[in-house]
Amino acid sequence: MEALKELAYIVNKNKLKSIEVLDTSKNNRITAFYEAILNNHFETEEEAIAHFFPDTQNKAPYRKLKSTLKKRLVNSLFFIDVKKPGYNDRQQAYFQCHKDWAAARMLLGKNAWKSSVEICERILKYALKYEFTEMALDLLRILRLNYSTRLGDITKFEEYKRLFQEYEQIMLADNKAELLYSELVMHYVRNISTKENLQQQAIEYYEALRPNLSQFDSYKLHLYGSMIKLMIYTIVNDYTTAAEVCDEIIEFFEKKPYDANTPLQIAYYQKLVCYSQLRQFEKGKDAAQRCISLIEEGNVNWFKYYELYFLLAMHTSNYQEAYEVLNGVTNHARYAFLPSHMQEIWTIYEAYIHYLVNIGKVKPSANDGRFTKFRLGRFLNDTPIFSKDKRGMNVAILSIQILFLIQEKKYYQAIDRLEAIEKYCNRYLRRGDTMRSYYFIKMLLSIAEASFHRQAVIRKSGKHAEKLESIPLETAHQPYKVEIIPYEQLWMFALNSLEEKIYKYSG
Repeated sequence: MEALKELAYIVNKNKLKSIEVLDTSKNNRITAFYEAILNNHFETEEEAIAHFFPDTQNKAPYRKLKSTLKKRLVNSLFFIDVKKPGYNDRQQAYFQCHKDWAAARMLLGKNAWKSSVEICERILKYALKYEFTEMALDLLRILRLNYSTRLGDITKFEEYKRLFQEYEQIMLADNKAELLYSELVMHYVRNISTKENLQQQAIEYYEALRPNLSQFDSYKLHLYGSMIKLMIYTIVNDYTTAAEVCDEIIEFFEKKPYDANTPLQIAYYQKLVCYSQLRQFEKGKDAAQRCISLIEEGNVNWFKYYELYFLLAMHTSNYQEAYEVLNGVTNHARYAFLPSHMQEIWTIYEAYIHYLVNIGKVKPSANDGRFTKFRLGRFLNDTPIFSKDKRGMNVAILSIQILFLIQEKKYYQAIDRLEAIEKYCNRYLRRGDTMRSYYFIKMLLSIAEASFHRQAVIRKSGKHAEKLESIPLETAHQPYKVEIIPYEQLWMFALNSLEEKIYKYSG
């Protein structure tokens, strides 16, 4: 279902036209299915089956319907209008060259060598200019074969042979860089806690790539090589040096003879991360403005950018702006297509906005009914992935639970939760990269220990508050997402929810 949703979104967004595209003027089941997917009417295959085939247990008719729709959507992809605004020169070349490349391969399959070679020679210059190395290699292989076995043209053969050998080495370097980067980054997909043990691995990988980086200026090689170099510093949250690496990436890719948007997006995004953590918010806003100008609305990077922009707003106490960002993201048509772990992050962020609504820091729009009552059970059910991230986002999940219970004066439930959290705190958070979280949880624990009396809590938590203050957020070796709102500010909110009364609990 997710793949079908993705296809439908792309086709609809690009308003594709072809001989065999969906005729939405006709009232048929395929069109109805297509429009239902666009409107996100179905979350699961079972819901779609129940809607279209309610009177049968046989899934074969649904599988046929789904297969037919998918084939038509795939066919229509070849009619993307790359001349539309929003595509830069490299993107236009990418789509047009890949369509022509497919045509050339199909002609070869029909033994139409002359037509195929004509296409190959025409698109080769674009493949070389825009560094589509894999495509260029295949085109060069076809041309090399044509001028040797079919035409016996030694001059042409030697030319394409030389180019093939050159780009074969580039492709090997590209693939090596991609593999090494993949091996590093896969550890962060579902668990964002700091992994300092990977820094040495990143250093070794970058050193392994250094000779290739000096020899070739390939797009893909330098993209992945730069990402590995960046990880050397982001792994240990060295944001100052990481920002300098971002500037190196920007300088390299801005010299390309085409718009290298993807590397520039990554570099500006990471600069925004760095400046947010370093509390250099004006520089962060500048990076944000440059970044958004490069991003196509609705793609994965667009959502990642707005996630970081949301955190920047939260860290600068621009809570109403953060609420507007949350609204824009979660109401976007493309949101439903995000991977589950990305949607879950926004579920956690929404809980923090809900808390800010409760304490009067955010005013939701009149037609927004999400923030009436916080349902803890539903929240926990909706965050299964990061609840397992014991040293990462699970801290944010646990913290917001306690803050809600204190704000709502549900002290009995708060005590039960805090007793469970104490063991968790001692087991998972007593390490260098989680010490801010450790001290903050200890401060929350002091609330119950001081019987929820505001002044008593201030006295009881004083030692841990001082230790928290001694580890500034900008120098703490922790994932930047964990503190959705800086702990110091969250603590002030928690204290403001308390009264000068003792809550007596007899358990």
